[in-house]
Amino acid sequence: MQVSRFFVFMIAFSLTIMAVIHLSCSDDDKSVTPDNPANPEWVWSPLGAGMNELVMAFAVYDNKLIAGGAFTTAGGISANHIAAWDGSVWMPLGSGINGDVYALTIHDNKLIAAGDFTTAGGQSANRVAAWNGSSWSPLGSGMNDMVFALAVEFSGKLIAGGRFTVVNGATTAKYIASWNGSSWTNLGAGMDYEVRALTAYGPNLIAGGWFTTAGGVSANHIAAWNGYDWSSLMTGMNNLVWEVAVNGNDLIAGGWFDSAGGVSANHIAAWNGQPWVPLGAGLNGYVAALTVFDSMLIAGGFFTTAGGVNSNKIAAWDGSSWAPLGTGISGQGIWALTAFDNRLIAGGLFDSAGGVAAQNIAACGPQ
Repeated sequence: MQVSRFFVFMIAFSLTIMAVIHLSCSDDDKSVTPDNPANPEWVWSPLGAGMNELVMAFAVYDNKLIAGGAFTTAGGISANHIAAWDGSVWMPLGSGINGDVYALTIHDNKLIAAGDFTTAGGQSANRVAAWNGSSWSPLGSGMNDMVFALAVEFSGKLIAGGRFTVVNGATTAKYIASWNGSSWTNLGAGMDYEVRALTAYGPNLIAGGWFTTAGGVSANHIAAWNGYDWSSLMTGMNNLVWEVAVNGNDLIAGGWFDSAGGVSANHIAAWNGQPWVPLGAGLNGYVAALTVFDSMLIAGGFFTTAGGVNSNKIAAWDGSSWAPLGTGISGQGIWALTAFDNRLIAGGLFDSAGGVAAQNIAACGPQ
């Protein structure tokens, strides 16, 4: 499993203490949320018996929460690296996948899974496969190495990014490729190293990762594809971009960097076509997951403070300040975030959330 090296990247920062609202998802404070007094306090809860190993990706398909990762059981039943939650029980997706699942998305009314595997449902599927609700199928002959990220761009094409350099068994595609419904194609000259994150942002596809060039031009860890050419987002970041997301009009990037566009930005920053801006004092460690929930940006990862306030592995940004979600997560960290059934879902490698036992997956929502 290609994840252990990232745990050593956690760096402690001394941050100025900032005033902060005590947000929902508290495990002990039953007061209403200050930002929306009409809502009762929310709490953390497990999703059944959880998973026996790391959860790394989420999607919602067929009205079910889909989780992917390194696990082989979900809710105590066999579920090889991928499983579905219907609100009360976990269930496998056929015979599952024979290796780690790093990314999930929906395309052409199918669930797309990608990662470090060679079979799905017992048939050959090199690092990427599609589930139609009853069976698995490959997407062409796939990739020659791991796929870390999936996204659907504005034109409706499925995009995959990762460590691969060859698609269709023979076509060069350096770390990023597009699926046209029958085969994979490259996106220009691609990158000079791994793509770790993808998202659509307006008419552009945004890629983040370890790379420092895109399409042969300088693009430090983040770049934009307009359908024809790659371009940089100013001077980019000074280190790895692990996750990208859209919050309103802003593109949000999170990762291991402490500078964005030449401006100090501790592990997270925003861009809307103007210079990169930090989100307050940022976080004191690695950001691995981002989502928008209840009109707030939620960040998860391997940090212990957000805006200088204790925020164990998860925190919320309301546009002006950071706030913890109760006592947060107890464990190594959060790798994935999404919303399902009006609750925030967190996945990763942990054993409790908000003081409640939860094996590698938990929900935060109304009591």
